[in-house]
Amino acid sequence: MCNIVDLSKDHMLIAEKARSAASDIVKDAINKGCYGFPVSFYYTCSEPVDPYTFCCIPTKDILQDLQAKIDQIHFKEDNHPNKKDVFAYVKQGDGTNIVYLCNMFWSAPDTLCTDSQPGTIIHEVSHLLGTEDITYENITMVIDVEGMGDRSCLLGKSKNVEGFAKEEMAQVNANSLEYEFETIINHDREYSDGRYQCCGEIRKNTVCESRSTIHYRLHEEFGFQKDDMENRIKEMKARAKGKRGKIIYVKKMGKACERIPVSGP
Repeated sequence: MCNIVDLSKDHMLIAEKARSAASDIVKDAINKGCYGFPVSFYYTCSEPVDPYTFCCIPTKDILQDLQAKIDQIHFKEDNHPNKKDVFAYVKQGDGTNIVYLCNMFWSAPDTLCTDSQPGTIIHEVSHLLGTEDITYENITMVIDVEGMGDRSCLLGKSKNVEGFAKEEMAQVNANSLEYEFETIINHDREYSDGRYQCCGEIRKNTVCESRSTIHYRLHEEFGFQKDDMENRIKEMKARAKGKRGKIIYVKKMGKACERIPVSGP
């Protein structure tokens, strides 16, 4: 029995609503300037005093590519019994742009929040642009500026994740991008009386202008650390590309992930 099927009419309506929401959210993030360039930072063991908190810093190009790719995807449903705990997956490198939706997706929240339908679409489509599943842990960067003017520097608590410095890992980790949308720039107050109570935004599928987004501007003040990070990310991506074949990236419940190499054509 084939477990990969076309979506029913009801499921297609849910999937297309999630696609539209994800596209609108990414477009709004672009319009509101929720992008920049990542910077490297010097490690410290102390707690930052006046921290900037974020999950990743996407560039404008990444967000524009993400929005374009969201509009190109197709949907299939995988209802195999062993995928009861799976939200969705994609087959990176097969050129089909298919997002396979599974059991957990249909009951996920349809508005942006942790493990939501729009967030899942953002996560899976980012794999089609080359992101990895390094970790599903919510790795939050907390950094601080020490000093003033030309003598200032960025400090953050040290942590390595799967052999990568966390600020490098975050730029190529799909969950970091998803969590930047779901927990950092998402609205933190309810939508009622025709608007979000945090910022007054009347459109539902949007990001919040009241959330702190100063981390997107740090590269403007720390050019050297921006250049350093740019070189480190290029090297990291080159190593990953050299090892990459066709990969299935599976998003599962409980902050779990599965990365399955595919052999053959």
